[in-house]
Amino acid sequence: MPHRPLPVPAELVRLVSEHVPEPGMPTGRQWLDDLPALAAGVLQDWDLQLDGPARHGFSALVLPVRSSHGPAALKIVWPHPEGREEHRALRLWGGHGAVRLLAADPARWALLLERLDADRTLRAEALGSALGELAATEELGTLVRILDRPAPPWAPTLSQQLHRLRDDLGRTVAGPPVEFPRRMLQEARTLIGELLDWGGLDARLTHGDLHHGNVLWRPDPGEWVAIDAQVLAAEPGWTFEPALLEAWPAVQRATSVRRAVRTRLEILAEVAGVDLDRARALTLVRLVRDALWELEVEHVDRERVTRLVTVAKSLQES
Repeated sequence: MPHRPLPVPAELVRLVSEHVPEPGMPTGRQWLDDLPALAAGVLQDWDLQLDGPARHGFSALVLPVRSSHGPAALKIVWPHPEGREEHRALRLWGGHGAVRLLAADPARWALLLERLDADRTLRAEALGSALGELAATEELGTLVRILDRPAPPWAPTLSQQLHRLRDDLGRTVAGPPVEFPRRMLQEARTLIGELLDWGGLDARLTHGDLHHGNVLWRPDPGEWVAIDAQVLAAEPGWTFEPALLEAWPAVQRATSVRRAVRTRLEILAEVAGVDLDRARALTLVRLVRDALWELEVEHVDRERVTRLVTVAKSLQES
């Protein structure tokens, strides 16, 4: 039975068209051109029927479908390194703390996932005060703890990233002045050295993009679970930065931004059961990295840079 034409959301087209591909991977435009035929092929091969309007993430098309497993969601991902091992991590987690994987075709970057309540995110609950923003932060800490596993050999490692970042920061500090607090660059480089010396950076499997918007409600039995796993062998404290950035609206309204940021970091560390000092160091380093990355793009998001630097300053030692 032929499938009706596939509607690709305009916002997904805009987002993916701006993505810069890794060597050997398709550009956003190439992938978008192939996407209707790709999706139609997966729908046919897995005997899936469309069951509602298309949705999307930052780099993926998500189609509600009916399958032999019942209601499900077909996710087709624009090929990029951060998404390469998602199917393996989902298999390892087995539905505990993360969306359940029903089938995977890594060659086509296609995942068949259980159907969650796509309209009920932890972000919406926090902003709507149904749950409360600090309680939402606790939920994220709980998920960090639930998802914690020994790192498998196929997971990319944090130590490799930090070695490269330390070299980049060294060149930045030694080079011409940049539009960035110099003391923060130096502190981040020092912290990287300490973290690498201490070791243990690559011991655990983590979800590197765990934040309020990447947590959906599982109606049965009624619990929050993570989606869109960016897999990394790292310390759990490395995963806290996205949650702090998602809390920015509440942090910005606080009497003391520094206290608000640190309170949320303390909640995450306590609930997840990780060392607060190491979590602070890891989070500050990641904030500096992301701010520098943002300053390197053609169209700099100044508001995002300000947010990253402000949160990082809140974590610096007085």
